[in-house]
Amino acid sequence: MVSDTAISGVGTEVRDRQYQLKIVPSLDGRALLGFAGDAHLGSKIIQQAARLPGASKTVTFLLEGHRENPSVDLAYGYMDDTGPHLVRISQGEARELPTLHIGNTDAFEHFQRIRHDAKIHPVPEAVSIFFSGSRDSDPVPEGLDAAITSMLRLFAERSERDVGGWPTAYYINRGKVFLCGYSYGTSDPILSRISPGSMVPPGTTEAGGFSISVTELGQADGLVVYWLQQPGGIVFRRSDAGYEALKFKGTPTSFKEQASAALGQKVEIMVNDQPPGPLESVVVIRDENGRPSMALARHGDAFSFSVLNVGSVFRSRASVNIKGREEDKPGGALTTDRVSVVLSQDKTNATIQILTNGAPATEIELLSNELDAIIAVLGEARATMRDAVPFTTPEERNARELLVLDPKWQTQTAIHPGLNGIALRLRHPGFGWLTFNLPYTEAQNLGRWLVQNGHPPVVVGNEGSPTGQVDPDTKKSED
Repeated sequence: MVSDTAISGVGTEVRDRQYQLKIVPSLDGRALLGFAGDAHLGSKIIQQAARLPGASKTVTFLLEGHRENPSVDLAYGYMDDTGPHLVRISQGEARELPTLHIGNTDAFEHFQRIRHDAKIHPVPEAVSIFFSGSRDSDPVPEGLDAAITSMLRLFAERSERDVGGWPTAYYINRGKVFLCGYSYGTSDPILSRISPGSMVPPGTTEAGGFSISVTELGQADGLVVYWLQQPGGIVFRRSDAGYEALKFKGTPTSFKEQASAALGQKVEIMVNDQPPGPLESVVVIRDENGRPSMALARHGDAFSFSVLNVGSVFRSRASVNIKGREEDKPGGALTTDRVSVVLSQDKTNATIQILTNGAPATEIELLSNELDAIIAVLGEARATMRDAVPFTTPEERNARELLVLDPKWQTQTAIHPGLNGIALRLRHPGFGWLTFNLPYTEAQNLGRWLVQNGHPPVVVGNEGSPTGQVDPDTKKSED
Protein backbone atom coordinates (compact mmCIF):
# COMPACT_ATOMS: atom_id res chain seq x y z
CA MET A 1 0.00 0.00 0.00
CA VAL A 2 1.56 3.28 -1.17
CA SER A 3 0.31 6.86 -0.84
CA ASP A 4 1.48 10.38 -1.36
CA THR A 5 1.64 12.76 1.61
CA ALA A 6 0.64 16.16 0.26
CA ILE A 7 -2.65 17.69 1.36
CA SER A 8 -4.61 19.09 -1.56
CA GLY A 9 -7.82 20.92 -0.75
CA VAL A 10 -8.87 21.15 2.90
CA GLY A 11 -6.12 22.43 5.17
CA THR A 12 -3.53 23.43 2.57
CA GLU A 13 -3.24 26.90 4.06
CA VAL A 14 -2.20 25.54 7.48
CA ARG A 15 1.59 25.22 7.68
CA ASP A 16 1.68 22.35 10.17
CA ARG A 17 -0.74 20.35 8.01
CA GLN A 18 1.15 20.70 4.77
CA TYR A 19 1.91 16.98 4.86
CA GLN A 20 -0.21 14.14 6.19
CA LEU A 21 0.50 10.44 6.59
CA LYS A 22 -2.33 8.71 4.75
CA ILE A 23 -1.41 5.11 5.59
CA VAL A 24 -1.05 3.74 9.12
CA PRO A 25 -0.43 0.23 10.43
CA SER A 26 -2.87 -1.19 12.93
CA LEU A 27 -1.64 -1.10 16.53
CA ASP A 28 -1.20 -4.86 16.53
CA GLY A 29 1.07 -4.55 13.48
CA ARG A 30 -0.94 -6.96 11.32
CA ALA A 31 -3.05 -4.72 9.05
CA LEU A 32 -2.88 -1.49 7.05
CA LEU A 33 -5.37 1.36 6.78
CA GLY A 34 -5.33 4.20 4.27
CA PHE A 35 -7.53 7.15 3.28
CA ALA A 36 -8.04 9.69 0.52
CA GLY A 37 -10.02 12.89 0.74
CA ASP A 38 -10.52 15.22 3.70
CA ALA A 39 -7.21 15.06 5.61
CA HIS A 40 -8.60 15.79 9.07
CA LEU A 41 -11.56 13.40 8.88
CA GLY A 42 -9.68 10.67 7.02
CA SER A 43 -6.80 10.67 9.49
CA LYS A 44 -9.18 10.56 12.45
CA ILE A 45 -11.11 7.58 11.02
CA ILE A 46 -8.07 5.39 10.29
CA GLN A 47 -6.39 6.24 13.60
CA GLN A 48 -9.48 5.08 15.48
CA ALA A 49 -9.86 2.00 13.28
CA ALA A 50 -6.22 1.07 13.89
CA ARG A 51 -7.07 0.29 17.53
CA LEU A 52 -9.86 -2.16 16.72
CA PRO A 53 -9.37 -5.95 16.97
CA GLY A 54 -10.35 -8.16 14.07
CA ALA A 55 -11.12 -7.53 10.41
CA SER A 56 -14.91 -7.69 10.71
CA LYS A 57 -15.17 -4.93 13.34
CA THR A 58 -12.65 -2.80 11.48
CA VAL A 59 -14.46 -3.00 8.12
CA THR A 60 -17.78 -2.19 9.82
CA PHE A 61 -16.26 0.84 11.55
CA LEU A 62 -14.64 2.09 8.35
CA LEU A 63 -17.88 1.72 6.39
CA GLU A 64 -19.82 3.66 9.02
CA GLY A 65 -17.14 6.36 9.04
CA HIS A 66 -17.25 6.66 5.27
CA ARG A 67 -21.05 6.88 5.15
CA GLU A 68 -20.98 9.65 7.72
CA ASN A 69 -18.20 11.41 5.76
CA PRO A 70 -18.67 10.62 2.04
CA SER A 71 -15.73 12.86 1.12
CA VAL A 72 -13.39 10.24 2.61
CA ASP A 73 -12.56 6.98 0.80
CA LEU A 74 -10.79 4.24 2.71
CA ALA A 75 -8.63 1.17 2.08
CA TYR A 76 -8.00 -1.75 4.42
CA GLY A 77 -5.47 -4.54 3.92
CA TYR A 78 -4.93 -7.53 6.19
CA MET A 79 -3.91 -11.17 6.18
CA ASP A 80 -5.58 -14.12 7.87
CA ASP A 81 -5.53 -17.92 7.61
CA THR A 82 -7.19 -17.76 4.19
CA GLY A 83 -4.59 -15.38 2.74
CA PRO A 84 -4.33 -11.65 1.97
CA HIS A 85 -7.38 -9.39 1.71
CA LEU A 86 -7.77 -5.89 0.32
CA VAL A 87 -10.98 -3.92 0.93
CA ARG A 88 -12.02 -0.61 -0.62
CA ILE A 89 -14.62 1.47 1.20
CA SER A 90 -16.03 3.92 -1.32
CA GLN A 91 -19.36 5.04 -2.82
CA GLY A 92 -21.24 3.84 0.25
CA GLU A 93 -20.03 0.22 0.20
CA ALA A 94 -17.14 -2.03 1.22
CA ARG A 95 -15.80 -4.34 -1.53
CA GLU A 96 -12.95 -6.81 -1.41
CA LEU A 97 -10.77 -6.47 -4.53
CA PRO A 98 -7.51 -7.98 -5.81
CA THR A 99 -6.10 -4.47 -6.43
CA LEU A 100 -7.50 -1.01 -5.79
CA HIS A 101 -6.85 2.69 -5.69
CA ILE A 102 -8.59 5.53 -3.92
CA GLY A 103 -8.29 9.26 -4.46
CA ASN A 104 -7.51 11.19 -7.63
CA THR A 105 -8.34 8.94 -10.61
CA ASP A 106 -6.54 11.10 -13.16
CA ALA A 107 -3.35 11.08 -11.07
CA PHE A 108 -3.65 7.30 -10.65
CA GLU A 109 -3.91 6.77 -14.40
CA HIS A 110 -0.84 8.98 -14.85
CA PHE A 111 0.94 6.86 -12.23
CA GLN A 112 0.01 3.67 -14.06
CA ARG A 113 1.41 5.00 -17.33
CA ILE A 114 4.71 5.72 -15.62
CA ARG A 115 4.81 2.35 -13.84
CA HIS A 116 4.25 0.38 -17.05
CA ASP A 117 6.57 2.49 -19.19
CA ALA A 118 9.48 0.24 -20.16
CA LYS A 119 11.66 3.13 -21.30
CA ILE A 120 14.44 4.53 -19.15
CA HIS A 121 13.87 8.16 -18.22
CA PRO A 122 17.22 9.46 -16.99
CA VAL A 123 18.04 12.92 -15.78
CA PRO A 124 20.49 14.03 -18.51
CA GLU A 125 24.15 13.58 -17.54
CA ALA A 126 23.15 12.60 -13.99
CA VAL A 127 23.06 9.45 -11.87
CA SER A 128 19.89 8.58 -9.95
CA ILE A 129 20.15 6.05 -7.11
CA PHE A 130 17.22 4.43 -5.33
CA PHE A 131 17.86 2.38 -2.20
CA SER A 132 15.17 0.55 -0.20
CA GLY A 133 14.94 -1.83 2.74
CA SER A 134 12.85 -2.92 5.72
CA ARG A 135 13.01 -4.84 9.00
CA ASP A 136 11.71 -7.88 7.15
CA SER A 137 14.23 -10.67 6.55
CA ASP A 138 12.87 -11.02 2.99
CA PRO A 139 13.74 -8.43 0.32
CA VAL A 140 11.31 -5.60 -0.33
CA PRO A 141 8.95 -6.69 -3.14
CA GLU A 142 10.11 -5.37 -6.52
CA GLY A 143 6.60 -4.14 -7.27
CA LEU A 144 6.73 -1.89 -4.21
CA ASP A 145 10.07 -0.43 -5.30
CA ALA A 146 8.58 0.26 -8.73
CA ALA A 147 5.53 1.93 -7.15
CA ILE A 148 7.72 4.25 -5.03
CA THR A 149 9.98 5.32 -7.88
CA SER A 150 6.98 5.76 -10.20
CA MET A 151 5.28 7.96 -7.64
CA LEU A 152 8.43 10.09 -7.26
CA ARG A 153 8.37 10.63 -11.02
CA LEU A 154 4.64 11.35 -10.85
CA PHE A 155 5.22 14.21 -8.40
CA ALA A 156 7.68 15.83 -10.79
CA GLU A 157 5.46 15.37 -13.86
CA ARG A 158 2.09 16.49 -12.41
CA SER A 159 1.71 20.14 -13.36
CA GLU A 160 -1.60 20.12 -11.45
CA ARG A 161 0.35 19.67 -8.16
CA ASP A 162 -2.53 17.57 -6.82
CA VAL A 163 -0.15 14.92 -5.50
CA GLY A 164 3.23 15.36 -3.86
CA GLY A 165 5.26 15.28 -0.71
CA TRP A 166 6.95 11.89 -0.53
CA PRO A 167 5.66 8.34 -1.03
CA THR A 168 4.84 6.37 2.11
CA ALA A 169 4.93 2.62 1.51
CA TYR A 170 3.98 -0.38 3.65
CA TYR A 171 3.55 -4.06 2.91
CA ILE A 172 2.37 -7.18 4.75
CA ASN A 173 4.46 -10.35 4.81
CA ARG A 174 3.78 -13.45 6.92
CA GLY A 175 1.02 -11.57 8.71
CA LYS A 176 3.26 -8.66 9.80
CA VAL A 177 3.32 -5.07 8.57
CA PHE A 178 6.63 -3.59 7.40
CA LEU A 179 7.49 -0.04 6.43
CA CYS A 180 9.54 0.19 3.23
CA GLY A 181 12.28 2.67 4.04
CA TYR A 182 14.17 4.16 1.13
CA SER A 183 16.45 6.86 -0.12
CA TYR A 184 16.39 8.47 -3.54
CA GLY A 185 19.07 10.76 -4.87
CA THR A 186 19.86 12.40 -8.18
CA SER A 187 23.30 13.87 -8.75
CA ASP A 188 24.12 17.04 -10.63
CA PRO A 189 24.85 16.62 -14.38
CA ILE A 190 28.33 15.14 -13.90
CA LEU A 191 28.83 12.23 -16.31
CA SER A 192 30.54 14.27 -19.02
CA ARG A 193 33.03 15.63 -16.47
CA ILE A 194 34.13 12.49 -14.61
CA SER A 195 36.00 9.31 -15.48
CA PRO A 196 34.95 5.69 -14.82
CA GLY A 197 35.43 4.73 -11.19
CA SER A 198 34.64 8.21 -9.86
CA MET A 199 32.52 8.63 -6.74
CA VAL A 200 28.94 9.81 -7.20
CA PRO A 201 28.57 12.98 -5.11
CA PRO A 202 25.22 14.20 -3.74
CA GLY A 203 23.34 16.64 -5.93
CA THR A 204 23.13 20.34 -5.18
CA THR A 205 20.09 22.59 -5.22
CA GLU A 206 21.80 25.00 -7.61
CA ALA A 207 22.32 22.31 -10.27
CA GLY A 208 19.03 20.46 -9.76
CA GLY A 209 20.20 17.63 -7.52
CA PHE A 210 17.76 15.99 -5.11
CA SER A 211 18.09 13.59 -2.15
CA ILE A 212 15.39 12.28 0.18
CA SER A 213 15.49 9.66 2.93
CA VAL A 214 12.44 7.94 4.45
CA THR A 215 13.12 5.63 7.39
CA GLU A 216 11.28 4.07 10.31
CA LEU A 217 11.48 5.50 13.80
CA GLY A 218 12.32 2.58 16.08
CA GLN A 219 10.02 -0.33 15.40
CA ALA A 220 6.68 1.08 14.25
CA ASP A 221 7.16 4.16 16.46
CA GLY A 222 6.81 6.53 13.53
CA LEU A 223 8.48 7.86 10.41
CA VAL A 224 11.56 9.98 9.67
CA VAL A 225 11.77 12.08 6.48
CA TYR A 226 14.91 14.04 5.57
CA TRP A 227 15.77 16.26 2.58
CA LEU A 228 19.49 16.80 2.03
CA GLN A 229 19.08 19.94 -0.04
CA GLN A 230 16.94 21.83 2.50
CA PRO A 231 18.72 20.67 4.71
CA GLY A 232 16.32 19.30 7.32
CA GLY A 233 13.34 17.07 7.84
CA ILE A 234 10.38 15.88 9.89
CA VAL A 235 9.95 13.14 12.46
CA PHE A 236 6.42 11.74 12.78
CA ARG A 237 6.16 10.20 16.23
CA ARG A 238 3.20 7.89 16.73
CA SER A 239 0.96 7.80 19.79
CA ASP A 240 -2.51 6.45 20.55
CA ALA A 241 -3.93 9.80 19.44
CA GLY A 242 -2.14 9.83 16.09
CA TYR A 243 1.11 11.28 14.78
CA GLU A 244 3.01 14.26 16.17
CA ALA A 245 5.16 16.07 13.56
CA LEU A 246 8.49 17.44 14.82
CA LYS A 247 10.62 19.51 12.45
CA PHE A 248 14.40 19.85 12.66
CA LYS A 249 16.83 21.76 10.44
CA GLY A 250 20.46 21.03 9.73
CA THR A 251 22.93 18.68 8.10
CA PRO A 252 22.36 14.93 8.43
CA THR A 253 24.57 14.71 11.54
CA SER A 254 22.95 17.76 13.15
CA PHE A 255 19.46 16.54 12.27
CA LYS A 256 20.08 13.10 13.82
CA GLU A 257 21.58 14.62 16.98
CA GLN A 258 18.71 17.09 17.46
CA ALA A 259 15.98 14.56 16.73
CA SER A 260 17.53 11.81 18.86
CA ALA A 261 17.89 14.18 21.83
CA ALA A 262 14.34 15.52 21.48
CA LEU A 263 12.74 12.08 21.16
CA GLY A 264 14.94 10.20 23.57
CA GLN A 265 15.64 7.46 21.03
CA LYS A 266 17.99 6.87 18.12
CA VAL A 267 17.00 8.44 14.82
CA GLU A 268 18.54 7.06 11.62
CA ILE A 269 18.44 8.35 8.05
CA MET A 270 19.89 7.01 4.77
CA VAL A 271 21.95 10.15 4.10
CA ASN A 272 25.37 10.90 5.52
CA ASP A 273 27.60 13.96 5.65
CA GLN A 274 30.56 12.33 7.39
CA PRO A 275 33.55 10.74 5.62
CA PRO A 276 32.83 7.03 5.16
CA GLY A 277 34.78 4.61 7.31
CA PRO A 278 37.08 1.86 6.05
CA LEU A 279 35.84 -0.25 3.14
CA GLU A 280 34.37 -3.60 4.13
CA SER A 281 33.18 -4.88 0.75
CA VAL A 282 32.54 -3.82 -2.83
CA VAL A 283 29.90 -5.24 -5.16
CA VAL A 284 30.00 -4.63 -8.91
CA ILE A 285 26.51 -3.80 -10.21
CA ARG A 286 25.69 -4.56 -13.83
CA ASP A 287 23.10 -3.04 -16.11
CA GLU A 288 20.34 -4.77 -18.05
CA ASN A 289 22.87 -5.89 -20.69
CA GLY A 290 25.37 -7.32 -18.22
CA ARG A 291 27.84 -4.43 -18.47
CA PRO A 292 29.47 -3.12 -15.27
CA SER A 293 27.66 0.13 -14.47
CA MET A 294 28.34 0.98 -10.82
CA ALA A 295 30.26 -0.25 -7.80
CA LEU A 296 28.57 -0.32 -4.40
CA ALA A 297 30.98 -0.03 -1.48
CA ARG A 298 29.99 -0.82 2.07
CA HIS A 299 31.48 1.03 5.05
CA GLY A 300 29.75 -0.61 8.02
CA ASP A 301 26.14 0.56 7.79
CA ALA A 302 27.07 3.30 5.30
CA PHE A 303 27.36 2.97 1.54
CA SER A 304 29.05 4.85 -1.27
CA PHE A 305 28.81 4.48 -5.04
CA SER A 306 31.17 4.91 -7.95
CA VAL A 307 30.02 5.02 -11.55
CA LEU A 308 31.73 2.73 -14.07
CA ASN A 309 29.68 3.58 -17.16
CA VAL A 310 29.88 7.28 -18.03
CA GLY A 311 29.12 6.95 -21.73
CA SER A 312 25.59 5.56 -22.08
CA VAL A 313 22.21 5.40 -20.37
CA PHE A 314 21.87 2.40 -18.06
CA ARG A 315 19.61 0.90 -15.43
CA SER A 316 20.86 -1.60 -12.87
CA ARG A 317 19.67 -3.35 -9.72
CA ALA A 318 21.38 -5.03 -6.77
CA SER A 319 20.41 -6.53 -3.42
CA VAL A 320 22.48 -6.31 -0.23
CA ASN A 321 21.92 -7.44 3.34
CA ILE A 322 22.58 -4.38 5.54
CA LYS A 323 21.94 -5.76 9.01
CA GLY A 324 21.83 -9.46 8.28
CA ARG A 325 19.20 -10.24 10.89
CA GLU A 326 15.58 -11.10 11.42
CA GLU A 327 13.58 -9.47 14.19
CA ASP A 328 13.76 -12.59 16.34
CA LYS A 329 17.19 -13.79 15.19
CA PRO A 330 19.80 -11.16 16.12
CA GLY A 331 22.63 -13.12 14.51
CA GLY A 332 21.21 -12.82 11.01
CA ALA A 333 19.65 -15.00 8.33
CA LEU A 334 21.05 -15.72 4.86
CA THR A 335 18.60 -17.64 2.74
CA THR A 336 17.98 -19.28 -0.61
CA ASP A 337 14.93 -21.24 -1.69
CA ARG A 338 16.42 -24.42 -0.17
CA VAL A 339 18.78 -23.34 2.62
CA SER A 340 18.71 -20.86 5.51
CA VAL A 341 21.82 -19.99 7.54
CA VAL A 342 21.35 -18.16 10.85
CA LEU A 343 24.34 -16.86 12.79
CA SER A 344 24.31 -16.77 16.57
CA GLN A 345 24.36 -13.35 18.21
CA ASP A 346 28.06 -13.67 19.09
CA LYS A 347 28.76 -15.10 15.60
CA THR A 348 30.53 -18.19 16.98
CA ASN A 349 28.23 -20.75 15.36
CA ALA A 350 25.77 -21.08 12.49
CA THR A 351 22.47 -22.93 12.31
CA ILE A 352 21.76 -24.43 8.89
CA GLN A 353 18.20 -25.27 7.93
CA ILE A 354 17.26 -27.31 4.86
CA LEU A 355 13.94 -25.96 3.58
CA THR A 356 11.09 -27.82 1.93
CA ASN A 357 8.40 -25.58 0.42
CA GLY A 358 9.83 -22.72 2.46
CA ALA A 359 9.57 -24.56 5.80
CA PRO A 360 12.54 -26.04 7.75
CA ALA A 361 12.78 -29.80 7.20
CA THR A 362 16.05 -30.43 9.06
CA GLU A 363 18.47 -28.36 11.10
CA ILE A 364 22.10 -28.57 12.25
CA GLU A 365 24.26 -26.26 14.37
CA LEU A 366 27.94 -25.87 13.38
CA LEU A 367 31.04 -24.19 14.75
CA SER A 368 33.27 -22.27 12.33
CA ASN A 369 35.74 -25.13 11.82
CA GLU A 370 32.87 -27.56 11.19
CA LEU A 371 31.39 -25.15 8.65
CA ASP A 372 34.81 -24.88 6.97
CA ALA A 373 34.86 -28.67 6.53
CA ILE A 374 31.37 -28.70 5.00
CA ILE A 375 32.24 -25.86 2.60
CA ALA A 376 35.31 -27.80 1.47
CA VAL A 377 33.30 -31.00 0.90
CA LEU A 378 30.61 -29.08 -1.00
CA GLY A 379 33.29 -27.49 -3.19
CA GLU A 380 34.77 -30.88 -4.06
CA ALA A 381 31.31 -32.22 -4.87
CA ARG A 382 30.52 -29.23 -7.06
CA ALA A 383 33.77 -29.65 -8.97
CA THR A 384 32.84 -33.20 -10.02
CA MET A 385 29.25 -32.53 -11.09
CA ARG A 386 28.31 -32.93 -14.75
CA ASP A 387 27.30 -29.27 -15.11
CA ALA A 388 30.64 -27.54 -14.66
CA VAL A 389 31.07 -24.13 -13.08
CA PRO A 390 30.67 -21.61 -15.96
CA PHE A 391 33.87 -20.64 -17.75
CA THR A 392 32.46 -17.19 -18.47
CA THR A 393 33.17 -14.45 -15.93
CA PRO A 394 30.45 -12.96 -13.71
CA GLU A 395 30.51 -9.89 -15.98
CA GLU A 396 29.66 -11.97 -19.04
CA ARG A 397 26.90 -13.85 -17.19
CA ASN A 398 25.39 -10.77 -15.50
CA ALA A 399 25.98 -12.53 -12.16
CA ARG A 400 26.50 -11.09 -8.71
CA GLU A 401 30.16 -10.33 -8.05
CA LEU A 402 31.58 -9.58 -4.60
CA LEU A 403 35.11 -8.19 -4.46
CA VAL A 404 37.47 -9.43 -1.74
CA LEU A 405 39.45 -6.42 -0.57
CA ASP A 406 43.23 -6.76 -0.29
CA PRO A 407 43.30 -10.56 0.00
CA LYS A 408 46.23 -12.31 1.61
CA TRP A 409 48.18 -14.29 -0.97
CA GLN A 410 50.93 -16.87 -1.08
CA THR A 411 53.09 -18.39 -3.80
CA GLN A 412 55.20 -21.54 -3.95
CA THR A 413 57.39 -23.26 -6.51
CA ALA A 414 56.08 -26.42 -8.14
CA ILE A 415 54.77 -28.73 -5.42
CA HIS A 416 55.06 -31.85 -7.63
CA PRO A 417 57.48 -32.76 -10.46
CA GLY A 418 54.54 -33.46 -12.75
CA LEU A 419 53.20 -29.90 -12.45
CA ASN A 420 54.36 -27.41 -15.02
CA GLY A 421 53.91 -24.22 -13.04
CA ILE A 422 53.78 -22.52 -9.66
CA ALA A 423 51.22 -22.64 -6.85
CA LEU A 424 49.18 -19.52 -6.13
CA ARG A 425 47.04 -19.35 -3.02
CA LEU A 426 44.43 -16.64 -2.32
CA ARG A 427 42.56 -16.25 0.95
CA HIS A 428 38.80 -15.81 0.61
CA PRO A 429 37.04 -14.77 3.87
CA GLY A 430 34.16 -17.17 3.20
CA PHE A 431 35.69 -20.04 1.24
CA GLY A 432 39.09 -20.15 2.92
CA TRP A 433 42.42 -20.57 1.15
CA LEU A 434 41.96 -21.38 -2.54
CA THR A 435 44.92 -22.99 -4.30
CA PHE A 436 45.66 -22.73 -8.03
CA ASN A 437 48.44 -24.07 -10.23
CA LEU A 438 49.47 -21.48 -12.81
CA PRO A 439 51.44 -22.80 -15.81
CA TYR A 440 54.69 -20.88 -16.20
CA THR A 441 53.49 -19.15 -19.36
CA GLU A 442 50.28 -17.99 -17.64
CA ALA A 443 52.23 -16.85 -14.60
CA GLN A 444 54.42 -14.74 -16.86
CA ASN A 445 51.39 -13.29 -18.68
CA LEU A 446 49.71 -12.43 -15.38
CA GLY A 447 52.91 -10.87 -14.07
CA ARG A 448 53.32 -8.66 -17.14
CA TRP A 449 49.69 -7.50 -16.96
CA LEU A 450 50.01 -6.67 -13.26
CA VAL A 451 53.19 -4.68 -13.84
CA GLN A 452 51.64 -2.74 -16.72
CA ASN A 453 48.35 -1.99 -14.97
CA GLY A 454 49.33 -1.81 -11.32
CA HIS A 455 48.57 1.77 -10.27
CA PRO A 456 49.63 3.65 -8.29
CA PRO A 457 53.27 2.78 -9.00
CA VAL A 458 54.77 -0.07 -6.99
CA VAL A 459 56.62 1.02 -3.86
CA VAL A 460 60.08 -0.54 -3.73
CA GLY A 461 61.09 -2.13 -0.44
CA ASN A 462 64.44 -1.87 1.33
CA GLU A 463 65.88 -4.91 -0.44
CA GLY A 464 64.79 -3.87 -3.91
CA SER A 465 61.71 -6.10 -4.20
CA PRO A 466 58.15 -4.71 -4.39
CA THR A 467 56.33 -4.64 -1.07
CA GLY A 468 53.94 -7.59 -0.85
CA GLN A 469 55.78 -9.74 -3.41
CA VAL A 470 56.48 -13.26 -2.23
CA ASP A 471 59.62 -15.22 -3.03
CA PRO A 472 59.16 -18.72 -4.46
CA ASP A 473 59.58 -20.17 -0.96
CA THR A 474 56.17 -20.45 0.68
CA LYS A 475 56.16 -16.99 2.39
CA LYS A 476 53.06 -15.00 3.21
CA SER A 477 52.42 -11.56 1.85
CA GLU A 478 52.47 -8.68 4.29
CA ASP A 479 49.26 -7.86 6.19
